[in-house]
Amino acid sequence: MMVITELEPPSKDGKVVWLIVWGIFTLLNLIGTLNANRVVQFVFASLTALFFLLAAGVNNADIHVLAGYVGIVCGSSALYLGWAEVMNELAGRELCYIGPVKNKVF
Repeated sequence: MMVITELEPPSKDGKVVWLIVWGIFTLLNLIGTLNANRVVQFVFASLTALFFLLAAGVNNADIHVLAGYVGIVCGSSALYLGWAEVMNELAGRELCYIGPVKNKVF
């Protein structure tokens, strides 16, 4: 026989660690995008900032609200990037600006 009890909410420390791990992961991915176009770099930079702000916002409501705004900017830029990539591919030229990289880092 199985007894179902109430679940405990996750600890705040666990949320902070989880969000910091994702922040580090996206930071490493940001480094990998340094040879990609500028919009991809912006998406990963804003996503990295978002995860670290969310980690800081676990215990601070004002920072959590700021993270929400950064998330809106990040998501909007990712939507623009997806749309611009499709439009540029269909047009066969740069119809929408995505900021090509002229000097390769690696």
